[in-house]
Amino acid sequence: MIEMYQLEQLLTIYKAGTISKAAEEMHISQPGLTRSIQRLEEDLGLQLFNRKKNKVIFNNNGIMAVKYAKKILQTKEEMVIQLQRYDRSQRIISIGSCAPAPVWGLNYIFNKIYPEMQITSDINSDENTLRKGLDDLKYSIIVLNHSIDDEKYICIDLFEEYLYLSVPPAHPLALFKEISFKELDGESILLLSRIGFWNEICLKMIPNSHLLVQEDNEVFNELTKLSALPNFRSNITIQRENNDGNRIAIPITDDSAHIRYYAVFKKEDKKIFDPIKDEITTIDWKQTY
Repeated sequence: MIEMYQLEQLLTIYKAGTISKAAEEMHISQPGLTRSIQRLEEDLGLQLFNRKKNKVIFNNNGIMAVKYAKKILQTKEEMVIQLQRYDRSQRIISIGSCAPAPVWGLNYIFNKIYPEMQITSDINSDENTLRKGLDDLKYSIIVLNHSIDDEKYICIDLFEEYLYLSVPPAHPLALFKEISFKELDGESILLLSRIGFWNEICLKMIPNSHLLVQEDNEVFNELTKLSALPNFRSNITIQRENNDGNRIAIPITDDSAHIRYYAVFKKEDKKIFDPIKDEITTIDWKQTY
C-alpha cells in the first residue's frame, strides 16, 4: 500500500536532485530512503528511475508520479485545513469586517445570544480577502460596506455610520455647522489606526493633510483631551463612548463619509445569524464599549 510519507520522500528527491541530498534534508539514512522508494516502485509495479552507477534519474513514470504526488499531498493539506476550520466553526464565531463599528455590535449580539461560543474578529478593508475567508471557513460571517447579490449568501442590512469632525470650541473650524473633506484637506488631524476602509477614505479624500496616526486607543484618547488637534468621530462612537463636553462634533457632508453596513453569511447558517436583524435595531451602543 502506498503511504503518504513515500510520496513526500519522492517529492523531496525530485526537488533535491539526488537521493543523498534528499536523505540529508529528511534526516534519514540514504539506504533507508532507497529501500523506501524501492518499496514504492514494487507497490506501483513499475520503475520510477533510470539507474546508473552512483546515480538515479527520474524516468517518464517517475515524472508523472511526482505530478500525482504533488496533487495528493496538496489535497491532503487542504483536507486537514478545511476539517480544522470546520471543527473551529462549530465552536467559534469568527467575524471579518471592513470596519470596527460592526465588530462592536456583532460581538455584543453574539455574546448575548450565544454565550457558549467563542467570538473572534478581524478588521480587513480588502473585500476579496473577506469573501475568500467566508468561502474557506476562516470567517463565519463578514461585514461589507455595500450589499451583494449572490445565491450562495444571505445579506442583512445592519446600520449606517457617518463621520463627524471633532474639535475644541476654540478651534477655527468650530464655527462650521457642517464641513466637507475638501475644506479639511491640509489640516493636521489625529487619526486612529486599524479602522479598516476609513483609513483609505481619509488618505484619498484629504491627501494634503498631516495625519497623526495613533496605534494605541488610550494614547489617542489622551491626545484628544490634551491637544487642540481635530479628529474623527462617528454617530456610533458618540453613542458608544462618554461624550466629551469640551469638543464639538461637526457633520461631514461628503457621501463617502456616510456608510451603510451589511452582514454576509452562507445560506446554511441562516438559523444562526437570522437573529441579527432584530438585535441590531435595538442595540445599546454604550453596552458594547
